[in-house]
Parts: sequence; C-alpha cells; structure tokens
Amino acid sequence: MLIPVIPSEAVSGDFIAGMGEDVHELFSTEPLIVLGSGVPLTAAAMLLEDSCGHGGFMGDGLLQDCSVGCHYAFGPALLAAAGAVWGIGAFADSPDTEETGQMLTEGLLLSYGISGALKLGTGRLRPDGHDSRSFPSAHSAGTVCAAVIIWDRCGSGAGIPAAAMAAFTALSRIQLNRHYPSDVIAGCAIGAAAGLAVVNSRNDPASEGNPVPALGISWSSSEGFGLYF
Repeated sequence: MLIPVIPSEAVSGDFIAGMGEDVHELFSTEPLIVLGSGVPLTAAAMLLEDSCGHGGFMGDGLLQDCSVGCHYAFGPALLAAAGAVWGIGAFADSPDTEETGQMLTEGLLLSYGISGALKLGTGRLRPDGHDSRSFPSAHSAGTVCAAVIIWDRCGSGAGIPAAAMAAFTALSRIQLNRHYPSDVIAGCAIGAAAGLAVVNSRNDPASEGNPVPALGISWSSSEGFGLYF
C-alpha cells in the first residue's frame, strides 16, 4: 500500500491551518457557484441515464485499456503521488514544488472526504452491482481537483493535459460501468470546487496570517493536555 510522504515540519507547521482555510474557502463564491451548477446537471443526468449504466459506450480496444489504467492510477495512488511531490519538494529544498505538493494533498483530501461522506450517506448501488458507493465518483473528483491546482501552479502548458486527463478519467468511469453519468458530473463539480478552494486560500491576501482558526493540541507539565483554537 502506498503511503503519502508528508514532511513533518510542514505537518507540524501549517498543514492543519491550511486545511482549515481550504474548508473556509469552499464556502466562498466561486466554489459555491461550481457546486450549485453541478446540482441541476446531476439531477438532469439522473432523469436521463439508463438504470443499467452505459458501460462500454466508447467501445473496446485501446480506450477500454486506458480506462482500466485510469482506474488504478487515479484512485488512492493519486493521493500518494501528491504526498510524494510534497516530500520531494521539501527534501530537495524546492519551495514551489513543496507548495504544489501540499496544495494537491490538501485538495485531494478535501475532494475524497466530501465524496466519501456522500458515498456513505447515499448508498447508491453501482451500475455493475459491485458495491453501494456509486455516488459520487471519487476518481472524477480527484483528477478534476488536481487539474485545477496544476493549471494554477504550472499554467496552461501543464493544465490543459491535466484537464484532458481528468475529462477522460471521468468518461472512463462510465466506460467501465463503475458509475452513472450523474455520479461523474457530481464528482467533477466537487473536485473543481475543492481545487478552487485550495487555490483561492493561497491566492487570497486575506488568508495570510492564518485568519481561519485552526485546531491544535497543547501540553504542559502543570496543566496536562489541552485543545486550542
């Protein structure tokens, strides 16, 4: 099992505060517009989609093989890769790489956290009947979130290929009959909103100085352990 490598100094310094800022920004204008736009599109797709799914709609051959590759490459392995980028940036003393890795890690944790909560809450059966965690598509959420952050950090030269890969990954979930189109649309909206939240939390001058309260733990020999906000 791949475990994300996260530098201990970053974790002890600003990781919790950064996640707090990301959650705060999730409720700002742009992410809320994205999430709000995804609701009617998801509802419309639910009304139009086949109850048995649309597996194989891209045919067999190369696209099917690529879809299988996306299934393994852009699930939990994507989070591990983000953590690895963060760790490499720290050990190589590359602040830009380190910050990109941290942003990707935070965005993916936010995307997968929201998706996971909805999966447990809705209990929608997958079209292939594999389990009851169909809604929404976490693969779609993760890759779209990563594409938003990569575009912001690296520009369109890397952002466009990342967006194209995210789009194909989303379609591949339908191709493999792991998700309905509505699952994918919802996942894309969640991922885009999470990516924007992370980007905005870094680019918003008001976020400097950690204005969003962060949860922490303190200890002293006289008072013992305690929580602070």
